[in-house]
Amino acid sequence: MSVTLCAPDREKSCFACCPPIRPAGYEHILYEAIVKRMLRENTKAFARGETGPAPITGFSCWALGYLDPEYRRVGCLLHPLQNGGRDLRHRVEYGQKCRRETCPEARAFQLLDEGAKAWLLSLAEGLDSFSYSSRAKNPVFGLLGWGPGLWNRLAFHCGGEARGPGAFYEAFPFFRTALSPRAHAYLLEGCVKEGPGPLKRPGFRERFETLCTKLKVLSERLASHADGRSYSHRLDLPPAFKDFLRLHLGIRKITMDEALRLKGLVDERVEAFVRDEVPGRWS
Repeated sequence: MSVTLCAPDREKSCFACCPPIRPAGYEHILYEAIVKRMLRENTKAFARGETGPAPITGFSCWALGYLDPEYRRVGCLLHPLQNGGRDLRHRVEYGQKCRRETCPEARAFQLLDEGAKAWLLSLAEGLDSFSYSSRAKNPVFGLLGWGPGLWNRLAFHCGGEARGPGAFYEAFPFFRTALSPRAHAYLLEGCVKEGPGPLKRPGFRERFETLCTKLKVLSERLASHADGRSYSHRLDLPPAFKDFLRLHLGIRKITMDEALRLKGLVDERVEAFVRDEVPGRWS
């Protein structure tokens, strides 16, 4: 059976998006002791048939509790997987939102090959549900921002090696970068078309970061007053390039002609960088 990001194994689960009305940037792990007490109380009350006594806020929901007798996995007590296939989420005020709620990382994870899923999840070995649900503690959240295409390619070449966080970062020092993955994934994809070799090479991270900085000047190539501009995220272009336009270059609106011209310039710069970086083919 295919593994999911929210329920990778029997030891932990992700409940970062529950309840789905929590404040932006909220981290359960900052209030671990309080939340654990709430989860225990919710779980015991639900077992006794007591439901909905407290108002749902951005921090709590009476249906959020422990899913196993050992109090390890956290999730929705009303979910169909917990109730013989019956979906009971209509019993909370935000039932429809609960059904829809997902995150960009979960959507990206579903596009991974099974080998890539297992490889990435090895980086979360040893985490409990609180650490696994934290973007600050779980490296998988950030790494998924580089895109499923990259991870499927890397897993194909070397998914059987460098399992676990220590071995992974030693083998691929590039991923210690502080760059935003979504903002720079398009550039990295252009650098690893021939294979994962550059990600293992000392100094590649610094040289790649310098390339990203130099490309910021490309936004100055835009005409100051161009008609027919559209929001960059709505253009019929590769999603990773649209993220690059919006998140790295800071371009919210642009014409299709301008976007294509910029894409051509970016591709040329990346190809030149690749030629300088590695004269021959990568292994």
